[in-house]
Amino acid sequence: MVGYRSVAMAKQKQELERKLFGVRMERALMVQLQHLATDEDKYVNELLEEAARDLLKKYREKNPKKGAE
Repeated sequence: MVGYRSVAMAKQKQELERKLFGVRMERALMVQLQHLATDEDKYVNELLEEAARDLLKKYREKNPKKGAE
């Protein structure tokens, strides 16, 4: 059984690995993201990270040579 302390430490480590990244976007797009996050029971940040991963994958598949750099 995993103790509360080890879970908290793992969460802290994960948070330390993250960097703050501010973005500006259209208000309507942000509102749609907020609604989607509520509907999916996720944080907006989770959706933005998922979108960024999908975008990077799309471009890597489009041009494999540049994705390997």
